[in-house]
Amino acid sequence: MPTPPPTTPHRTESGSIAPAYFERLYEGDPDPWAFETSPYEAAKYEATLDALPRARYASAFEVGCANGVLTERLADRCDRVLAVDVAEAALAQARRRCAGRGGVEIRRMAVPGEWPDERSAEVDRPFDLVLVSEVGYYLAPPDLDRLRARCAASVGRGGHLVLVHWTGETDYPLSGDDVHDAFLADPAWRPLRAGRTADYRLDVLERGEQGRAG
Repeated sequence: MPTPPPTTPHRTESGSIAPAYFERLYEGDPDPWAFETSPYEAAKYEATLDALPRARYASAFEVGCANGVLTERLADRCDRVLAVDVAEAALAQARRRCAGRGGVEIRRMAVPGEWPDERSAEVDRPFDLVLVSEVGYYLAPPDLDRLRARCAASVGRGGHLVLVHWTGETDYPLSGDDVHDAFLADPAWRPLRAGRTADYRLDVLERGEQGRAG
């Protein structure tokens, strides 16, 4: 079971958790959610990778990579990975962890307001895999709607979206179930796999023909 940090999250004007909140967390603790040492996190990462429908992906986008523990493992299954987060202290750890791995790019990005530029030579678009793990519930409903639209616009037909979120009580704008239910209600996606433990929910969706522009 994860241990949420005790500090009260600061909000943006839209109601989402502000990036400065995460910066402060990592200033006080290099691994505030124990991603490196928690048996819960290790089991969840294993379940996430086991749930991937393909053995290998060409281009993946990881939203909210934190200190890169999952990024490092995801790189074994992907030709290219773009992993982003809002906290520079976490990104510095992710860069060290993934140093020397070809095809892995770590960048600071505050989604959904910021998003990979499809014209950039650094990013293969459309993605055939997007991972949103333990990040969707930090967004207020309008920002989650924008995230859904941008994911749909950035994944090619037949590509996959993996959602993984803690389902316990939080003081975040949304619950894990709120996030997953919103994506499942979007006609851009069709459900492939669904799983739930006592602590988290994992859904794998496939991109269909319908969708919205991001």
